[in-house]
Amino acid sequence: MNDTMIETKGLTKSFGRLKVFENINVKVKKGEVLVIIGPSGSGKSTFLRCLNHLEVPDSGTVVIEGEILDTRNKNHIRRVVEKMGMVFQNFNLFPHMTVLQNVMEAPITVKREKRDVVMERAKNLLDKVGLSDKLNEYPSKLSGGQKQRVAIARALCMEPDIMLFDEPTSALDPELVGEVLNVMKNLAKEGMTMIVVTHEMGFAKEVADKVIFMDGGRIVEEGTPEQIFLNPKESRTRTFLEKVI
Repeated sequence: MNDTMIETKGLTKSFGRLKVFENINVKVKKGEVLVIIGPSGSGKSTFLRCLNHLEVPDSGTVVIEGEILDTRNKNHIRRVVEKMGMVFQNFNLFPHMTVLQNVMEAPITVKREKRDVVMERAKNLLDKVGLSDKLNEYPSKLSGGQKQRVAIARALCMEPDIMLFDEPTSALDPELVGEVLNVMKNLAKEGMTMIVVTHEMGFAKEVADKVIFMDGGRIVEEGTPEQIFLNPKESRTRTFLEKVI
């Protein structure tokens, strides 16, 4: 049985003359947590955006649950990308909608699900992320950590098979980081397949099954958290970790 959820082969992306990353080969199995670390500008976030087609790679292939993403077929892309939820640095909540409405919006408008079914699921998810008392609040009344937890609940409400996190705590005050990471840790414990781009090394050590260190648009090193954090092979990895830990 093939339990590979995401695989990239030779993935390459440039913006004009700037080569963001080149020849990225990654494989993530069902229930695995892959954490990608590295300095700013190393291509981590753009790589994540190529997985769900927010950016179109120049070459290479993205395979999601055995299906090659066909960049020429919009319907195919839409169907495959719906299997992935994504949480961004900035929360991107609709300011004119309540917390509950934000979480319910996509399944109703995109998947045409019944409102009462979605409402029950949304309430359960908001309870799961510790926000059952905020259903009728508007985003402007929430802290950054609360907004990010709403964003996670919103992504989960689409019932994705895979969750992508693009530096989900980088816009938060330090004391609010923990509440978001705890939600992500619980998702990992439940077996959610996750790819996380983060600067939170403690989270990577604790939760990752596999860690990739990217720099200069390439994968410098990959391995288990123990290999990367305790015994990195590459001098560039060691230099980076000495600065951030």
